[in-house]
Amino acid sequence: MAYRVPRHARIVHQARHQTRLARYAGLVLLWTLVLIMAFVAERVIPDQHLPWKPLSVIDPVGMATRVKAARAGADPRLCRAILSRAEVTFSEVPDRTEGDFCKVHDAIRIQAGLARLEPADAPLVCKEALALTIWERQIVQPAADELLGQGVVGLEHYGSYACRRMYGKSDGPVSEHALADAIDIAGFKLADGSSVMVASDWTDPGPRGQFLRRVRDGACRVFLTTLSPDYNAEHHDHFHLDMSGWTKCA
Repeated sequence: MAYRVPRHARIVHQARHQTRLARYAGLVLLWTLVLIMAFVAERVIPDQHLPWKPLSVIDPVGMATRVKAARAGADPRLCRAILSRAEVTFSEVPDRTEGDFCKVHDAIRIQAGLARLEPADAPLVCKEALALTIWERQIVQPAADELLGQGVVGLEHYGSYACRRMYGKSDGPVSEHALADAIDIAGFKLADGSSVMVASDWTDPGPRGQFLRRVRDGACRVFLTTLSPDYNAEHHDHFHLDMSGWTKCA
């Protein structure tokens, strides 16, 4: 029979007590480190990189911008308050349903405060309008100024709300357009009256093509879904931008 070390109740009790103390000490140390890191982050890291900081349209796009935009967009009052503080004016779109799966809820129409939408009738759920505003202010305008030497005065698009499934098919997944949670950007009207169009300028090796690729890449940092001509043939002439589903950038 194998030899077994005797177990004494007092020793066992002391061992268990020491184990509990070690666990408590570890938790205290862990939370102390977390608090120190948060304290340092508050004073060193810019707000746009910190997910717990309030979202502001005037902040540059950072690592937390997309998360904060999606979170703010889930609160109708907060979303509208952020837009109002950014001096974006908008009108409310009445809720409505259409068919079996199309619905417009918590939507607005942007009237002023960024490059005008062309056509102007573009109902957007608030989180989509918020992301569009951030993208226009922090990505599109700086890129146009640097690469094209002028500002963008119009965002030409193929529509926001459309009661349909993806790619207009009779069955399959419902498009985010059916919820007014997407917009298809076709081009950008510049201050001198000319336009940069996705269809004709995407492959341009010069400033126009560079501009389109920069604003596409920037959109990937703001919207949850960004699809461009690099994604498939159906997007050869526009950028699809929406704030729903899994993160996708192509």
